[in-house]
Amino acid sequence: MSMLDTYLKQLDQDDSFFTRIPKKLIWLSGAPGAGKGTNTQYIIDNANLYKEPIVVSSLLKTPEMRAKIDQGLLLDDEVVTKALFAELQNPIYQQGVVVDGFPRKDGQSKCVEWLYQGLKARNLNPQFSIITLMVSEEESVQRQLHRGQLAQQAKGNEEVRATDLDPELVRNRYKTFMKETYGALQLLEGKIPFVTIDASGTFDEVKQHVLDALHTLKLM
Repeated sequence: MSMLDTYLKQLDQDDSFFTRIPKKLIWLSGAPGAGKGTNTQYIIDNANLYKEPIVVSSLLKTPEMRAKIDQGLLLDDEVVTKALFAELQNPIYQQGVVVDGFPRKDGQSKCVEWLYQGLKARNLNPQFSIITLMVSEEESVQRQLHRGQLAQQAKGNEEVRATDLDPELVRNRYKTFMKETYGALQLLEGKIPFVTIDASGTFDEVKQHVLDALHTLKLM
């Protein structure tokens, strides 16, 4: 049994863990440069969720974690899941919250399904939805590099993500997303309400796609 399986088995014995989980969760994912940051507040406002998202990468703050993230690598499932599940216990999220950046790997998708089924088994009526923003590889690369250039001009090098400056890292980040994250998300399609949004259009076009998705998911 893996360490992740052991962790989930221990949690399964704790009914209070499940009662503290928000019943309404939007699991927001997106290709690098697809506009998660731009669209998150729009989703929150229209779905009546907590005023800020849980950005999973912001929960992973140790130097070792940051070094891996800066290289475009993914952390162990157990480490990431523990950090997120602990954060979800905070009562400020009771009405519901957007989770930005989870799941990213197969094991993390397993955790989302495990949590969903655990809530259902306890008659807690979970409302889970997955929203994924997608752009092509070339669009993603251009947007990431442009974001890096703007950040350099505005804030100085120390504030700029390494993955927004190096073309090789930028392209690798997209490939990692498609291989690991998008593949993991597909494991949940058909099990949890799931919408993929084309985020390659104009600002207004993408906003409309997001609004349509929220209607489809019955979140408004």
